[in-house]
Amino acid sequence: MTWVSKVVIASVAVAVIGVGGAVVLGGAFAQSKDTYPPCEQLPSAAEASAALTGHRALADEIEALGTGISVKVGKPCPDGQDRALIEVVYGSESEHDAIGDLLGRRDGFGVPVRLVEH
Repeated sequence: MTWVSKVVIASVAVAVIGVGGAVVLGGAFAQSKDTYPPCEQLPSAAEASAALTGHRALADEIEALGTGISVKVGKPCPDGQDRALIEVVYGSESEHDAIGDLLGRRDGFGVPVRLVEH
């Protein structure tokens, strides 16, 4: 094997390892798969609270899906912005999937919902 062949093989190996590492690290540090609208498009905290109060039965149904699940008004925006949404806190992937399944079959709260793993 010539010196040039060895350099080419080594370069290809380094590139493959680099791409593979980027894929693995990209998956490990990826953002949450659950998204919500930008802050300026979220309802006020009062509107989110009213939505939660008006849909308490749905919130109770979600909370009944697991012991680590809670439903509350969340404020994901920087301080000083009166913007909010419904925040569903869960503890496991199975709870996340059950919440997503339930919300997919229901009309929701009328305001955005964000799922947050604790």
